[in-house]
Amino acid sequence: MSKILFIYPNIEKSIQENMAIEALSANLQLNGFSDILLWDNTFDSKKELTRLVKEFSPTHICYTALSPDFEYAKEINNAIKEYHTATTIIGGPHVTFLPFEGIEHFDVVFRGEADNSLVQYIKTSDNKTKGAWIKDGNTIYMNELDDLPDVRKLPWPDHDLFNLHMDKKITWSKLPINTYGTFMTARGCPFKCTYCYSKGMQDLYCGQKYNRHRNIHNVIMEIKYFSDRYNMDALYIIDETLTTNKKRIIDFCKEYKEVVNIPWHCETRPNAVNEEVLSAMKDAKCETVMMGIESGSDRIRNGLYKRNLSEEQIIFAFKTAKKVGIQTSAFNICGAPTETIEEMRETIDLNKRCSVDMGKMTIFNAFPGSELWDYCNNNGYYIRKQYPKNYYIDSNFQHDTLSIKQLIDLRKEYVDSIGGYSGSKNKEEV
Repeated sequence: MSKILFIYPNIEKSIQENMAIEALSANLQLNGFSDILLWDNTFDSKKELTRLVKEFSPTHICYTALSPDFEYAKEINNAIKEYHTATTIIGGPHVTFLPFEGIEHFDVVFRGEADNSLVQYIKTSDNKTKGAWIKDGNTIYMNELDDLPDVRKLPWPDHDLFNLHMDKKITWSKLPINTYGTFMTARGCPFKCTYCYSKGMQDLYCGQKYNRHRNIHNVIMEIKYFSDRYNMDALYIIDETLTTNKKRIIDFCKEYKEVVNIPWHCETRPNAVNEEVLSAMKDAKCETVMMGIESGSDRIRNGLYKRNLSEEQIIFAFKTAKKVGIQTSAFNICGAPTETIEEMRETIDLNKRCSVDMGKMTIFNAFPGSELWDYCNNNGYYIRKQYPKNYYIDSNFQHDTLSIKQLIDLRKEYVDSIGGYSGSKNKEEV
């Protein structure tokens, strides 16, 4: 009988449900695998992991890792292999684009979305499972990608697995929130910003629709069930760009107000909202909308990042949100290749003109799968192998002319200029 242990490396120890593990766990259960446990680095110790592996004795140990988590996942996995013989499996963006790094240390690497292919592999141990690179002795089977799963046919994510993450204080909310859930109405993003791996995923799945929407009523029923189960004060809709289909979000808001009607927060883009959409969101108790400004410099924002957003569009979106009564939070990046201090200060100026209520400014990092990863490698930039735990105070990328300290000082200048939440956990980091 298969026994599955999920490992969530979460080296930053951020308090947020991991939707990938929740989705995989739920689909495994739907297909008859009920013996599933989680070791979560957010709360659990290495001593607890050793005890868990020895007592539970899993047949499969499954990791998901963003790039910053990969080295720690490797460390954990190498330690477990000294005393246990479970098949070790890893997935996530990092190994999707750098599978050779994964297969060097793990038995199986899943590339892309593995909802169905993971089930298939655990059922059959087939070396030809789609989506997987599989090590068998001295042979590595490098199989073609599986098709993207139909999100309308997948079960609700296993939120119970991450219930400890629902006890969360929300810095960007004005409300007294103690229990906070995370939900997703769609997968994928249709846009191709160069600092993100979304374009890389779209290229991998060329010919398939990467941005896929779930059935609205099904999502609402999921939110209703779990918000009642955990007595949630508010929730976060974690779609990469929630409002790509304006009619859909208006329909969502109407049913949400009737069935759930608790405060919520979300992310979208300035050119994916208008007054009608934002008014519907406000009427359905949307408290905060987070949108990317990223850079105030047209050369950086549209030339380098390929955001295809004018200043007028950005200012309109933020001002309109404020007009209808939704508070705003802005995403920003500093320290991109070739970016100057003057251009970074243009970002501060544009945030001011948008009258953002809160904002985040991270330091640029180069990620596998992104267009800027290729740009940096092809243009001789130094990219450090070790990713930072905190993007607000460090980077794996060496800027043309500026030091990390200078970029941190620039971040402080940004935070001082707008006030509000900075995205940094510690005061000394702002």
